[in-house]
Amino acid sequence: MNHRQKQFTEENGDSVRIVDLGSCSSPIGRQQIGIQDVSLTKNCWGMGTAIHELMHAIGIEHTQSRSDRNRYLDILAQNIDQRDLPNFELLSPRLWANLVPYDYGSVMHYSADSFSNKDDEQTMLPKDRSFIETMGSMIPNFYDFDQINQYYQCYDNCRSTGRTANCANGGIPNPNNCQVCNCPMGYGGDLCDQRPEGCGSTLVATYRWQKQKLTVRFNRNDDQYFTFCNLWIVGPTGRTIQVIYEITSESTRKQICSFGCYEGGVEVKHLEDPRITNDRDCCLNTPLNLTTTVNPLPVILYTSGATVTYDFSYRYL
Repeated sequence: MNHRQKQFTEENGDSVRIVDLGSCSSPIGRQQIGIQDVSLTKNCWGMGTAIHELMHAIGIEHTQSRSDRNRYLDILAQNIDQRDLPNFELLSPRLWANLVPYDYGSVMHYSADSFSNKDDEQTMLPKDRSFIETMGSMIPNFYDFDQINQYYQCYDNCRSTGRTANCANGGIPNPNNCQVCNCPMGYGGDLCDQRPEGCGSTLVATYRWQKQKLTVRFNRNDDQYFTFCNLWIVGPTGRTIQVIYEITSESTRKQICSFGCYEGGVEVKHLEDPRITNDRDCCLNTPLNLTTTVNPLPVILYTSGATVTYDFSYRYL
């Protein structure tokens, strides 16, 4: 991963130091030892791993260790070495409060094959199998940041002012500027009521099928680790939207197919909760057909290097 320097003013007290100790690791929470180390090596996989370890440093635990984990995951202990089983132990609700819904797309969630003792064997499976590629994400999501803001009571900044933004689509007033909103992925603008700026467009659905090739290319001039393309499919108010999509190129599918979809993928935000990560897809070998009442319907294409083209068909019902 690439590191960029930024100057900070030294203060007395506890702090975090980024070092290379030969692993990607961090203690959980403030250790009250002055300087505590977060280890990141050149082999740590990008932005997502760095954020994962820094979230550990400020006290955030693994998603798959939540006390309600067994409602969402099946653990395949036969594929895990005995010494690695502690990584799958449940947290006591007395020690860790679940401040946000269970989100398969959290940057704190392991991938389906984490700690596997057999090639190509999974160690955990989502109860809803459509989320198997979502787990192991390298993209921090809305509930990751929401959890931090709740944990450190940052939202009190806005509650005390009495003057906060009226956010749409699950947005929450930004604790650093209460007049604008922190928006879930797929939504933008000060109030989360617009399509995000940048790559993408708004597609107007009709009652007839329309077809379009949608392509996302990595922007090497961007300082972000991922390039995102945000589309909205819009139908008449109150109508449902149907989409069918697939990856156009077999070679591209092989390039990006992975647990966590960290090379690239697509997320159609068809679930009712606009904040939660929907099922991401990067291994599509057959067209996927979705019908949803979410309208406008956000479609998020992203890549960390590959150029990916999808065939989309859409209409309203």
